[in-house]
Amino acid sequence: MTYRLWREEPGALEWRREVDAADELRGPGVPVEELPGFVEGRLMVGRAWRLLDDPSVPRALTEPRTGLRSALRLLPQSGPDQLCYEERWRSRRRYGGESLVCSRPTCGRCLPLKAALERGSAVA
Repeated sequence: MTYRLWREEPGALEWRREVDAADELRGPGVPVEELPGFVEGRLMVGRAWRLLDDPSVPRALTEPRTGLRSALRLLPQSGPDQLCYEERWRSRRRYGGESLVCSRPTCGRCLPLKAALERGSAVA
């Protein structure tokens, strides 16, 4: 069996156009500034910024670097994660149905939708 990229599979590009159009109609879900990852990540970045203000204190660069790395694991991306479309496309065959959201922890498309679903907002 030859491995193909998901985009090369029959119907994949048409499916992507359809889900992009549906996303456009549905809207983003919960505003990004209300997402817990955004709020917590922003606080971490602020703390790192304050620590960088005085580079003479012990561990002045280590703690901010660690904080920024942690913040990047929480802050949503500005758009879909690189693997969002692929995961949702492949889930159709694997699980026998359309997956509205991916499991990527910082996907800028899916995090607001997940938050809306958790709040009970109409998303589908």
